[in-house]
Amino acid sequence: MRNYSLAIHDLKVSANEFTVATIKHLMNSFAVPLTVHLVFDKPLDQSPELYKFLKETVESKQLEIVFHGLTHQCSRKISKISAFYHKYQAEYLDDSDLLQKNTEDMFNNSRLLLGNSMGICPPCWIASKKNSIFLQTLKPLFIENILSISFENKKHFSPVISLGSLNNSELFFLKILARFMYILSVVKRRTHLRVAIHTCDLEKPASMEFFAAMILALNQHRFQPVLLKKIL
Repeated sequence: MRNYSLAIHDLKVSANEFTVATIKHLMNSFAVPLTVHLVFDKPLDQSPELYKFLKETVESKQLEIVFHGLTHQCSRKISKISAFYHKYQAEYLDDSDLLQKNTEDMFNNSRLLLGNSMGICPPCWIASKKNSIFLQTLKPLFIENILSISFENKKHFSPVISLGSLNNSELFFLKILARFMYILSVVKRRTHLRVAIHTCDLEKPASMEFFAAMILALNQHRFQPVLLKKIL
């Protein structure tokens, strides 16, 4: 079985109606199950239009919500070695008791509001060792990493097709990497492929055309589009 999930990353609860409109646009454009990586920068029930829409679509199994942090930003205190990659957006590289407490409160409250278990994807797919252990204690449906996804603490290799940049020079190399991930998924017999659109990609028509071509190619190779929680 060859599955793939299509996800939109970095949408925010605070954007409310814009977030609803973006999700609807992507659902109509791609016509496949959609996984929404949502930044909970405020409680979900404080964005009523979004909450109502998500409640209905989650219950109808048209999409799923993945917890994607509180701010999607980290301090400048962390190591600068990997800053070229995360650009100080990897929230869970910061080790903070307050961050953990706020995360636990928001994650549990959001899960209760949606009436559904959620997965967790730390921004940029990375977290410190301390925070990785902490996120597991929340007992999410799954936890995402750069090249894997963990269900019940068991890691499964999962390549990602992703761009996530507005810089043309970066996009040149990111598209090469994305195509490599695509080829790897076609060649590998059993694949758990993630296709990740980021909000910045929505601003680049060429990037969205790239994703549309990838989805078309996957469908032609008889990959099955599924929600991320169903990818195994």
